[in-house]
Amino acid sequence: MVNSEKFDFESFKKQAMSDLYSGKSATGTEGIFAPLMKHLLESMREGELSHHLKSDKQRGVSNQKNGRTTKK
Repeated sequence: MVNSEKFDFESFKKQAMSDLYSGKSATGTEGIFAPLMKHLLESMREGELSHHLKSDKQRGVSNQKNGRTTKK
């Protein structure tokens, strides 16, 4: 699971400074740091999932259901 979308920090920095000078809020879902926080959290989630799947594979644990229940 590799994130193919790169985070353009320079573009973010320019936009953040522009938003800061215009009086935009720094926090919240529409805040200045929202894109940076989104990228950080998604990267952490992908890294954690990748690590989890790799460590299970190394221990010989397969990533599947046990087959005792039926899907509905």
